[in-house]
Amino acid sequence: MTQLGRRERKKKAVRENISEQTLRLIARYGVEGITIDAICDCVDIAKKTFYNYYASKHDLMVDICQSELLQRTDDLVSEAIATSGDLAEQLDYILGILATRNSTASKLERELIAYLVGSLSTNLSQGAGQLAFMNSYFYRLYSNSQSQLKPGITPEFCAEMTVGMANAITLNWLHDDNYNTQERFSQLRDFIVSSMLAGS
Repeated sequence: MTQLGRRERKKKAVRENISEQTLRLIARYGVEGITIDAICDCVDIAKKTFYNYYASKHDLMVDICQSELLQRTDDLVSEAIATSGDLAEQLDYILGILATRNSTASKLERELIAYLVGSLSTNLSQGAGQLAFMNSYFYRLYSNSQSQLKPGITPEFCAEMTVGMANAITLNWLHDDNYNTQERFSQLRDFIVSSMLAGS
């Protein structure tokens, strides 16, 4: 692995500090309650320095959601594939953890999830990139076990439908404190298995 030079290490440290302090502020005030000025005060940098790393607060939030939520789900898919060769078991593992994540989410996690889901539609260019990333890790899941899919059903279709339905569950959960996200993700798992997997 190539080691970073001194300048690159410093830039990486500043970027990580910006993310850490932003997460701390979100946990206390929520996404809407924080400003670039407040972030800069906590990190002890000038606004000019902030803009060397991020063009806007939104760009920073997209970066944080990528690392805190999307990358973790991508890692979750990798864990599922490594743990079992059975697609139904993999889905049970992934969707079960996503359900638990929602039902036990802290204020910070809920704020990040809400921002991520909201940005999918409010910013079409960046939302498209996030959606493509979501589709990509579920495509990887289904293409890895394509022989277990019903004839005529493609990994692309399965990935897009899984992402769409999982996002719908999450959106309902965000709007309803009494929403049973555990039950819905369990039903989603059963629906995918019965409608998309061979031999069911």
